[in-house]
Amino acid sequence: MRRRLRAIGCAFLVGCTGTIGDVTELEPPVVPDGPTRGEDGLPDYRHSPGVRVLTQREYRNAVADLLGVELARTEAPAEQVVAGHGQIALAQAVGYDEVDSFYELGVQAAEEAVATLDAGCDFADIACAREWSGGFLERAFRGAPTDRYAGILEDADAGETVEERLETLIAAALSSPHFLYRREVGEGGTNRGTRRLSGEEIASRLSFLVWQSGPDAELRAADLRDPSVRLAQLTRLLDDPRARIGMHGFVYDWMGLSEGGVASKDPEVLAGTPASLAASAEMSFDLLLDRVLFEEEGTFPALLTTEEYVVDTAVGALVGVDDATESFASAAINSAERRGVLMHPMVLAAHTKESGASPFPLGKFINEHLLCEVIDPPAMIPEVDEEEIEGETFRERMEARTAAPACQSCHRRIGPPGFAFLSFDPVGRYQAEDGLGRPFDTSGVLPAGDDMIVFENASEMAQGLAAHPSTARCVARRMFRWTFGHFEHEDDQELVDTLEEVAVAEDGAMRPLLDALVASEAFTRVRVEP
Repeated sequence: MRRRLRAIGCAFLVGCTGTIGDVTELEPPVVPDGPTRGEDGLPDYRHSPGVRVLTQREYRNAVADLLGVELARTEAPAEQVVAGHGQIALAQAVGYDEVDSFYELGVQAAEEAVATLDAGCDFADIACAREWSGGFLERAFRGAPTDRYAGILEDADAGETVEERLETLIAAALSSPHFLYRREVGEGGTNRGTRRLSGEEIASRLSFLVWQSGPDAELRAADLRDPSVRLAQLTRLLDDPRARIGMHGFVYDWMGLSEGGVASKDPEVLAGTPASLAASAEMSFDLLLDRVLFEEEGTFPALLTTEEYVVDTAVGALVGVDDATESFASAAINSAERRGVLMHPMVLAAHTKESGASPFPLGKFINEHLLCEVIDPPAMIPEVDEEEIEGETFRERMEARTAAPACQSCHRRIGPPGFAFLSFDPVGRYQAEDGLGRPFDTSGVLPAGDDMIVFENASEMAQGLAAHPSTARCVARRMFRWTFGHFEHEDDQELVDTLEEVAVAEDGAMRPLLDALVASEAFTRVRVEP
């Protein structure tokens, strides 16, 4: 069956050129060999190619909404991360290996869907298969043409039975550019480098922003050129349980959770932990996001200061909750030692080595993801004295090795926030002293805008970051990039300034920030010129 599906499916995947509006395929974007950088240090990806490859999370969510089939998020090809962002459209591409992976996933989803879906009729009946597939293709392609794919049901090469042909149709659709790429081409001429989105494209942008999945019929039918209608639809989408899943995507990107992770740590780090720890840590993190963003404060800074985690026994053992049970439940953590998501095992594991201390990756993460400061190492790394002096602590040794002026351009920023995490191992266990019984020095000063955040440990640093307007501004800036799929152009600065002002005035609240974004005229446009 898989061989037959692959043969007919590949016929629909090759020669992917042309334009949307006829039966030809969508042309993938041309990705530059390597971006130059602007004066702000960011890659010059400041416009859209007109299409955006689905992220792992978007692919999984869209398949679940279309077919009720749950695929593991990490089974889909991973998006490319550039300057700490996984949603930059020009940095993404789908090659032959990715197409092959997407097709295998499409086959898997198709076989399960045809075997389990209740369409209200028998899929063995060609009329039933036709009626169901018409609605499926319209939803999957988010308004793109469907005639070419519908013909698979009549093609004897697609399978001996109607069910087999339907499986072929589903697998081909789920690996089609019409499904894999979000269309943001726009209509008409350009105005200051932007083009107006169609109603279907606005619906897709709003749905993927909130649900990380495609739009439903009501959203596609709404007059989304009217900002009041967009805001009403935003309310409806946020009230849907899928909004929680969608906002997970933004926070995962904000926290840089695309690489590493609990499962990647060395065996000695994972000694004594259950095999389910990685899954438990992710569930604990997701439930924490749901509680803070949808049930309590509803602000992004509150994620940095919460004094409760949602834990089971596996996560509880790492974070010092002694009375945790097998069922996930909220539990107080020792806020003098840790607080907020920065000290959650998911975040620590994403920015630490397989074993041992990782102050510099953690410090870089704090600057780039929390303060939107670009940290680039110098072109030439100077030689440093590797000699260890008896009695030196790990921090003293690292500070001595990075004391050269050429090193300090970066390390004066990344060193102090990174050393704040010395008390935590790569999966989040806390220990106040090093192996020789000496207390860790976790104090420091972190530049933030024109101010300095002074702290004694990571918990105090998290409080300082949450309270500082630079963090709220950074969340707003990242939300802009997440929504539009590119870094800000000079003509985008007015909207970016507005979003930052809202974020600061509203203490980083999620809903006012989304309101300002969705109500803006820019939300209905795509930047097509750099």
